[in-house]
This record gives sequence, C-alpha cells and structure tokens, in this order.
Amino acid sequence: MNIFVSNLDRSVTPHDLRRAFSGYGTIIEVRVATDRETGKSLHGHVYLVPERAAREALEELHLAPLRGRPIKIRECVYRAKRDRRERELSSVQRERRRAMDRRRLTGVNPLAPPSNA
Repeated sequence: MNIFVSNLDRSVTPHDLRRAFSGYGTIIEVRVATDRETGKSLHGHVYLVPERAAREALEELHLAPLRGRPIKIRECVYRAKRDRRERELSSVQRERRRAMDRRRLTGVNPLAPPSNA
C-alpha cells in the first residue's frame, strides 16, 4: 500500500521515514518530495507491504511525532487525470465538455440552436 505522509518537518529525510515505518512490515520504497529552491521536505510516500501491516501503521502513526512535528498519514489513492480535471471545472464548463464529447461521438452539436428546415 502506498501511504502519503504530510506535515513533515522541513529537515526530514527518506531515512527518517524508513526508520519510522520499519516496524510495520516490508518497506518497498520511500520518497520525500522536496522544494526545488530550498531543498526542504514537503511530503513523502512510503510503499509498505503487506496490506495488514500498512493498515496498522496508518492507525498507529497518524499524528505521531517525527522530528518534533505530528505527521499526518493516509492511504494514497491515485485518480485518473480526467477525474482531477473535472473536479476543478465549474458545472457550466463540465456540461460544455460533455456536449463536445457527445458531438464527437454522434457528429451532432447539442449546443447548436435547432434548425428551422
């Protein structure tokens, strides 16, 4: 399971996260995203198996202190690009996008005024 870790102290390294999660199963990968300009830590990802051990880590480590700050952890769920894009659109924009999709599929523009022929 991929676990998203936020509210990190700016000096946290992947080694620190690996040490924090080491008692909960097999750690496959640990990554810490850093700010490009300052090099300080922003958030991290820990890929942990088996699933049961990862769930236990979620319960026990949420709001546990790491370098003096309580870390927030949750399961990382990836969304399709389209889902993220539609969430950011207003309802009018979303309806226009659906209409354009229907036009591509049927060849008829549903937003065009009806013809009087």
